[in-house]
Amino acid sequence: MTAPAFYPVYADLRWPRMTGIAKVQAACCAAAPPHVRLVDLHLSGSLGSPGAPLTLTRALQRMRDGVFWNPGFLPPLWARIPSVVTVHDLTHRLFYSRLHRAYYDIVLKPLYRRCAAIICVSEFTRATFLSWSKMAPHKVHVVLNGVCPDYAANTETLDLPYPYVLYPGNHRPYKNLARLLEAYARSRLPQHDIHLVLTGELHAGLQSQAAELGIADRVHFCGWLDVPDLPKLYRGALAVAYISLYEGFGLPIVEAMASGVPVMTSNVSSMPEIAGDAALLVDPYSIEEITKGLNTLALDEAARHQLIACGAERVLQFDWKKSAAQLWNIVDSVADGGARS
Repeated sequence: MTAPAFYPVYADLRWPRMTGIAKVQAACCAAAPPHVRLVDLHLSGSLGSPGAPLTLTRALQRMRDGVFWNPGFLPPLWARIPSVVTVHDLTHRLFYSRLHRAYYDIVLKPLYRRCAAIICVSEFTRATFLSWSKMAPHKVHVVLNGVCPDYAANTETLDLPYPYVLYPGNHRPYKNLARLLEAYARSRLPQHDIHLVLTGELHAGLQSQAAELGIADRVHFCGWLDVPDLPKLYRGALAVAYISLYEGFGLPIVEAMASGVPVMTSNVSSMPEIAGDAALLVDPYSIEEITKGLNTLALDEAARHQLIACGAERVLQFDWKKSAAQLWNIVDSVADGGARS
């Protein structure tokens, strides 16, 4: 089928710039084809509000042609035009409160089923989403995330005054940072004066744990860096440790690979799919495995070089231009009615 020569795509583009969703949003917006008129709905209010689908419906109530696209996970309550929504994971349902789980099961599940197309960021996420939603499989697609070319192009570091292993991400409980701190304390890294750097503001609970473990002077919270500085933080690291309990994709895995830095990640959810054989995979529930992994990443030169070489090959599979083209092909198909049945 041939998509319309020119049509509007209404989008919710308010995702915070340092989030993974914002990276998807920016890459796909930058690659919007010339026959698409991308219209920002300029919505206000909290993205996490239970009433967010109603907010989308109100914004779309006068739209009678085109497509609604959300780079995040929120569908409208109802709309006259077809919707395409990217589902990055089901983390809120699995690792947050009972109310979050109920909201997904009672509110979001039927709304997803009304969408013309759902885009998932990994095969793992698609399989998980299909099992939960019971949505028609032909409406659920996989478009892998890419990695910003700035990571590979960058050759600068932040010149921190110590060697370090980096954790890039937020501090939510499923990110498994308590086990990472304990494994770091048990590892040989403190003896070699190799520090642990975490993005984000100082976390009182983690800082207290670090003090109890005797490593507070080697654990640093570097805040939320500006976009140009994040590749420098990666490039300067000895390694990246990303041992989350659950991810729908895991962007830091490919950002580390693009930066020429060896990465350790978890052997659960989407992370083995994204990492392939180019990362050190560990059981995120085993402090012993995480400890051994840290020692390998930071102190075993042969293993480090092997992981870096494999990562340089693996990361070529994650291209935002290719991903954006796949997304817009799906949106075109929806605009032409090809994904509505």
